[in-house]
Amino acid sequence: MKLFFRELGQGNNNLIIIHGLYGSSDNWLSIAHLLEDKFRVFMVDQRNHGQSPHSNEMDYSLMADDIKEFMQQQKLTKAIIMGHSMGGKTAMLFALKYPLLVDKLVVLDIAPKHYSIHNNFAKITGDHRTIIDALLSINPSDHSSRNEIGQALKQGVPNNMVLSFLLKNIGRDSNKKLFWKLNIQAISDNLDKIMDGVTEFDAAEEFPEVNTVVVIRGTKSPYVQDEDIQQVRKYFPSAQLADIPDAGHWLHADQPELFIKTLRYFLT
Repeated sequence: MKLFFRELGQGNNNLIIIHGLYGSSDNWLSIAHLLEDKFRVFMVDQRNHGQSPHSNEMDYSLMADDIKEFMQQQKLTKAIIMGHSMGGKTAMLFALKYPLLVDKLVVLDIAPKHYSIHNNFAKITGDHRTIIDALLSINPSDHSSRNEIGQALKQGVPNNMVLSFLLKNIGRDSNKKLFWKLNIQAISDNLDKIMDGVTEFDAAEEFPEVNTVVVIRGTKSPYVQDEDIQQVRKYFPSAQLADIPDAGHWLHADQPELFIKTLRYFLT
């Protein structure tokens, strides 16, 4: 699959940023601008998101292979891999499948565990099934504006921050009709796989313990608990943990300056 991507920077180190569920490369532009002095930054749209192709199939093994194919297309022999939330799971499985392609691994506010048993495990995202069902109930082409769609979604998605985030996935086609950039049906059909843990893999090579691995979490986010680091270290024995105070799941948006400072520390 040929993923859509954005590129910034002229640095000697390649950095691939992988967004989370309902996200896109657009979400990371401001962070990439703060890193472009030292890094050549690639922001990809994962399958069924942003401007990347749609597919009925969606699981972490496929999404990890998408990143490998992307690196081959860009002729990248090695890169720092950084993933947030769903993208963090993609990044972890990519590192386990293709360790020799990974320079350093940065996992943002996610653990390699199964999340679907936790209903409303994060207040800010609520129940993903409720969100997806709300999105499926809306045909954007029946509406004239993003605000109108927002009003129609309000009951199913009452959190204003989440609603604003979701509305970024609305595009307008050549006939001026609104549409979802997300492949919501495929996300719905594969939600259990998306919520699944990073447990099934065939490691091509043992991940080098000398390689930097860091999990960065927001202290106000419940996604990564202290005990989760033990599971991370089963796969990546040298993994370190860093906390961003007063930050939730979207730690890079809540505390951008501190996030960049922490990231640069581990990357340089």
